[in-house]
Amino acid sequence: MADNIADLILGGDPCTHLLQEAFAFDITLTKIRCAVCDTVSGLGSLGVDGGPLQALVKCAGCGSVLMRARRTQKGYILEMHGARHLYF
Repeated sequence: MADNIADLILGGDPCTHLLQEAFAFDITLTKIRCAVCDTVSGLGSLGVDGGPLQALVKCAGCGSVLMRARRTQKGYILEMHGARHLYF
């Protein structure tokens, strides 16, 4: 992992704008599809478990973990193994 944030900046590539558009939104307003039961729910309406270092978002249909966000010493990690799609 790069220690200098300047090493992480994408520049000049046309796909940069797509990534900027894709990640410049309020994630709680998106819809998410469960990879296990195919239920689609508003992300902001789903139950969240965890604590100050971790949040687990669970499916309203089957209770599977859709998304896990963790805070580490070097930044944040977002895992979405339980989600098929995120709609925004």
